[in-house]
Parts: sequence; structure tokens; C-alpha cells
Amino acid sequence: MDSSVNGTSRNISDEANIEIQRENFVASVSHDLKNPTIAQIRALELFLKGSFGTLQPNQKEIIQMVLDSCKYMNAMLCSLLATYRCEKGTVKLANDEISIPELATECVDEMIYLAKDKGISISITNRTTNEFVFGDRIQLKRVIMNLITNGIKYAYNNTKLDINVYNKDDYTCFEFQNHSPYITPEKQKKIFAKYVTYSQSNNVIGIGLGLYTSKKIIEAHGGEIFVKSYTDNITKFGFKIPNDYPPQGVERTVTF
Repeated sequence: MDSSVNGTSRNISDEANIEIQRENFVASVSHDLKNPTIAQIRALELFLKGSFGTLQPNQKEIIQMVLDSCKYMNAMLCSLLATYRCEKGTVKLANDEISIPELATECVDEMIYLAKDKGISISITNRTTNEFVFGDRIQLKRVIMNLITNGIKYAYNNTKLDINVYNKDDYTCFEFQNHSPYITPEKQKKIFAKYVTYSQSNNVIGIGLGLYTSKKIIEAHGGEIFVKSYTDNITKFGFKIPNDYPPQGVERTVTF
């Protein structure tokens, strides 16, 4: 009896130590990535200012796109570091007014060359009468970037990725549709769980955190995230967020 209890205690202790080591590793890597990211931002800003010679309009456009991506990465790293500095990794969400179509367009612009590399065309249709939600811009951009990245990564080459933004009841909804391998109902039930990935079976790289964090972020905003997959190889991912401002005095947080 005692040996069984001691064995269980050791297992719990070992799991706790592994979790601490994992968190310390992520925090350390995030911190170390900040310096080169800031250096990239400064260098790109100098290019745009003409410090290294005159740029053609198309060159400026590409450098600005890369600069925007680097700034987003820096904001993400700051958010990640803040998460690990907080007790139990809890982050307080902002309540800014955000246009979902505008944020979706921004994300597509930053991912357009990844799509072109696979011959994938992306379209955005805005059918909203109220496109605004209240939330944390960085975290919501994180969700849309995760979804679009997955949409491109798993899609068949030379296909289309269609993004729709629309209203349903008192929600603003974001949804994309692509042509990709069928996801069985069993896999759909598990796809938003932590460390669950089906990347190996589809010959892509993934560690199973993107959809997990996206679900946490959307639910912290009072919304829902979803996946639908059909046997004709059409897959849809999306989310909905309420349009109403959070109740007075309610502090929204997300714990990863």
C-alpha cells in the first residue's frame, strides 16, 4: 500500500517537474527570440527609410509586409513572456473595438506568399452588417493567423481558400473553407485538444498547440470555435464572437 502511494507521489512529482521544465524552456526560448526579432524590425525600418538606397514600389510593398509580420511576432513574444510571468499562465484580455474583416485582411496579406508557394488563391467575402467585436487584438489575430496557416498548410496545391465574415444573431463569425483531406468525426472531437496533431499523416509539420490555444482564446472572448469536414474533401474552420461589449466590471482572462 505504502509503495503504491509513494509510486503515485513520485509520478505526480515527476510530471510537475516536467511541466516546470517545459514552461521554463518556452519562456527562455521566447526571450531569446526577442532580440533577433527586434533587430529585424530595425533593419527593415531602415530599408523603408531609404538608408540603404532607393527601393522600387514592389520592393517596398514586400518589405513592409515582412516588417508587419516581424512586428506581429514581437507582439506575440511579448504576450507569451507575459503569460509565463503571470501566475498559472493567465493573461488579461483587452476590450478594444476590432473589425474582424479588417483583421482577416491583415492576416491574409501577411500569409499571401505562403499561399502562392502552393498555388493557393485566397478570397475574403465580408457579409457583415456589424463587423466589430470587443476583445484583445493580438490574441484574436493569433487565432486568425493559426486558422489561415492551417488552412494553407493542409490544403491541396492549386486550390482555393475562401474566407467568409458574416453576422449570425448577435455574433460576428469568421469562417474559411478549403480543399483538404477529410477529417473524421472522431478526429474532429479531439482536434482542439492540447498536443493533438494529425500533421504526420498529412506530411506536414505541427505540434498540436495552434488549435488548442485558438479554442482557449475564442472561449475567453465568450465565443465558440468549430470545425466541419466533408467526404468530398471540403473542410471548414471558424469561430463566432459576440458583438456586445463585456458586462461592466467583468475582467476577461485566458489561461493557456
